[in-house]
Amino acid sequence: MLTITRPVMVKVRVTDNYKKSLAMELRQTVAKLELELQQIEYQTRKLQEIAKKNPGAAEAALAQWEQEKQKRLDTRLKLLDKIKEVGKLENGSEVLQGKVESFVQVQVGDDWNRLMSAEIILVDGKVAEIRGS
Repeated sequence: MLTITRPVMVKVRVTDNYKKSLAMELRQTVAKLELELQQIEYQTRKLQEIAKKNPGAAEAALAQWEQEKQKRLDTRLKLLDKIKEVGKLENGSEVLQGKVESFVQVQVGDDWNRLMSAEIILVDGKVAEIRGS
């Protein structure tokens, strides 16, 4: 007999509470990004003023701030799309939340696929089901 680690998929069964919680979490992240975008805009305006007085001095920094701004805008769009998708989730369906590791004892003759197919199902933050051995 040998003890090994195996991946355990953690899934969430979709409920109205889960959808509300996930949408709220995504909205909070969007709000944080919007604050970061405001800060980037402020910094960009300051650099543009410097660039007017000394052309070329702030070009690299301005380009970097524009890249940062674009990254956040892209992330914001993806999050807004995810918020829309949350509303389309069907109650009772299962979505992957993550993966953890567990120990399992293996011995000659064990069904490898059965050993490696462990899942934990959560409903409203509580373990509702453990699948696999």
